Amino acid sequence: MSNHHLRYFLEIITMLTICAFAWLALAPQTATTAHYRLDAGRITYDGRAFKGQFSGQGTLRFQNGDRYVGRFKAGRFNGRGRFTSHAGWRYVGHFKAGQVTGTGSLTTAQHTYRGTFKNGQFTRTQAPSD
Repeated sequence: MSNHHLRYFLEIITMLTICAFAWLALAPQTATTAHYRLDAGRITYDGRAFKGQFSGQGTLRFQNGDRYVGRFKAGRFNGRGRFTSHAGWRYVGHFKAGQVTGTGSLTTAQHTYRGTFKNGQFTRTQAPSD
């Protein structure tokens, strides 16, 4: 094989290799069902994951008994969910970027707060429904 043919052959192989790796890097990824054990098993996650982050519906359990069941986005509580504390209180409602934000209900041993929350703070009581 002449040098010209050898060079042409190597250029074709190089271009095919570049195209294959580009396709692998840019190919759309899909969410998968995952089970993670984090912090030496003190935290477990079961649910949907996308690109190695919690994404979609899942359950996060902590060794101390705390538990979150709900939606995740980019590894954070996001959307509707329920957080139950080992200390006896429970929040059911909306989260945004890991924070209690939106409408929900916080139930403690003494009170139930229903209404709007923003960044973890109760802001107003929900209007009675007809």
